[in-house]
Amino acid sequence: MFIFEVGTDALFQERSRQFTAWGIPPALVERARNRIRDMWGTGPGTWVDEWGHLAREADADGNFLQAAQLWGATRFPSLAAPERVVAQREQIRCYLQAAPRFPVGFRRRTLPLRTPEGEHALPVHEFTRRGRRRPGVLVMSGGVDTWKIEIHRMAVMTARATGLKVVTVDMAGTGENPLPLTPHSDLQLHSLVALMREENPGEPVLYFGLSFGGHWAVKLALQGAVDAAVDIGGPTGAADVPTDPLAMPYGMAGIVGNAMGLHGMPSAQEASDLLDGFSLRRQGLLVADGGAPLLAANGDHDQYVPLADTTELASRRHSTVWIVRDATHCATERFRPLLVGSWGRVRARTGGSRLTSSLLRLPSRSFVTVHS
Repeated sequence: MFIFEVGTDALFQERSRQFTAWGIPPALVERARNRIRDMWGTGPGTWVDEWGHLAREADADGNFLQAAQLWGATRFPSLAAPERVVAQREQIRCYLQAAPRFPVGFRRRTLPLRTPEGEHALPVHEFTRRGRRRPGVLVMSGGVDTWKIEIHRMAVMTARATGLKVVTVDMAGTGENPLPLTPHSDLQLHSLVALMREENPGEPVLYFGLSFGGHWAVKLALQGAVDAAVDIGGPTGAADVPTDPLAMPYGMAGIVGNAMGLHGMPSAQEASDLLDGFSLRRQGLLVADGGAPLLAANGDHDQYVPLADTTELASRRHSTVWIVRDATHCATERFRPLLVGSWGRVRARTGGSRLTSSLLRLPSRSFVTVHS
């Protein structure tokens, strides 16, 4: 693990919307923004100290879920320093204290998964709608800096809206996942999907990936490992255009490098070679037209992922692509209607009623361009 250069002002400008989406009140985000001047140090005015102060206040007030989200901001964007590891432990503690008040059924489990590296334990969170549950399991993950507790609100809303069992997981290289991020981290997810099928016989298993998690959603769909998948903002390599990973803004190269378990920032050539390894085109997965149904969506002004990484997927017979106009990475500016639209696709793939599916299937055409 290593620290890397990233300006706090620029980071707040780009990520404040993300923090509020987790559930942190805008006023608290602004308090942190006004006080933080140093990303990696300790003491007053530093990232960990100021966010941690807000988290402890919420914890002392008994607002455990808000404290958990504030501890998530404290450990953001990676566990590249010891104090951020401590912040993650505090986040998990507060989250579990908040769990009895969740508006859905909740269970934290540690699953035994097998990969070529051997057997390992992976903590996951399960959410189920109270009352009658619909058949089907939706595995959900965020990306390299937004982990399973950060997507809590999205998981709860999805479980309630679709009736499916929602299982949130930290993708490889993040959170509580013990394995580093590699181009073949999908093998771990294959094991997870197989276990979900074993525990829920006869039920469809789907995957929903946000940001880098969308990469795995696409790959699992192309391989036919799941019954359907949703990718929002995932890098796929479908564009097949030269990129400079070290030029990615807001410290993203350092965030990805930490997820991969590197000990320092790679050279430009090393970074390019590492990124090329994740290209689904170079892996030969974009040639065949089989696999599972896929919904791929993103904003048309993504600052990290080339637009063609999403639009090129429309050439697949089983793919639908939504491009949200005037939106950035993962279409954060219009994420709520995009999420609602994805629920319709999920319901349609798990036997939802025709009326419900048609109502939820497509966001307004006033801001979405459809390729299918």
